[in-house]
Amino acid sequence: MLLRRWLDAAGIHDPVLRQCYTVCIRDIHKCDAGRAGWWALRAAPAALRPHVAALVVHGYKADACADTGPVEERARRLDAYGTAALAAIESGSAADPVLHAMAHTFRAFNLPRSLAEDMLAAMHHEIEMRQPATYAEWRHWATGIAGTPIVVLMLVLRSDRIGPREPLVRELGELFQLTDVLCDLADDLTDRRLYLPADDLDRFGVRAQDLLAGHWTPATAELIAFEADRVRHRLPALVTALDDSPASSWADAMGRHCTLLLGLVRAAGADLLHRPVRPPVSALFDVWQRQWRTVIPC
Repeated sequence: MLLRRWLDAAGIHDPVLRQCYTVCIRDIHKCDAGRAGWWALRAAPAALRPHVAALVVHGYKADACADTGPVEERARRLDAYGTAALAAIESGSAADPVLHAMAHTFRAFNLPRSLAEDMLAAMHHEIEMRQPATYAEWRHWATGIAGTPIVVLMLVLRSDRIGPREPLVRELGELFQLTDVLCDLADDLTDRRLYLPADDLDRFGVRAQDLLAGHWTPATAELIAFEADRVRHRLPALVTALDDSPASSWADAMGRHCTLLLGLVRAAGADLLHRPVRPPVSALFDVWQRQWRTVIPC
């Protein structure tokens, strides 16, 4: 019933498109595992939820190509998916239901193809990058991975009204990505990946091989605290800078989401190297309920 209501509100009446968007809305629960995408979906107005679902699931499918399965197959899989995605945007249709819905969303909101290209390029860099050398390199990667998708999301949610605030929106996505890196540190180490900049490890005297082996030391604790505080200290000014913009309520919710996760990262201690950080649903509800209330009834 809710799905039909959202599709009707979005003016999506074509049976094929309705089925494709329905696949996206249902898949977001599978691929997101209760993380930011699902909460963002419910915080969007009903008329935009099908489009948000298409964009989020498209991003997760591309990320799965770049981040899961045999390492030697990842670039090939991402190339194939990226080629299909760009062709769908160009033609406005695809046999794959997620790509068909995503292409429709790109056309409906006149989103430039370059945004999809930027995200795919960042994912390619992720496959090649075992560890960023510097914080500047890490920021460049994070902007493509998370900053670009957040811009796309805001262009859909705020009807192209973010304008000169786009760099700030990108930075918000970048901080969200660093927070995600800290939360997923254990999973990445299991995959023999380390996304913390090498020069930060050198600064604190932490050896990459010790992290990969799951060895927690006082120096490791200092490193993690530094990375968490680097995000936490930048967030308030960024959220404030977006306070009078169309993205203000989302910036506030994403800022509180990051703050919640960073607190759990700092509290995890040695467990951070052995299991990913996942917040309780009740805590996430407290973070997002203010944004949810703005779209009631839905």
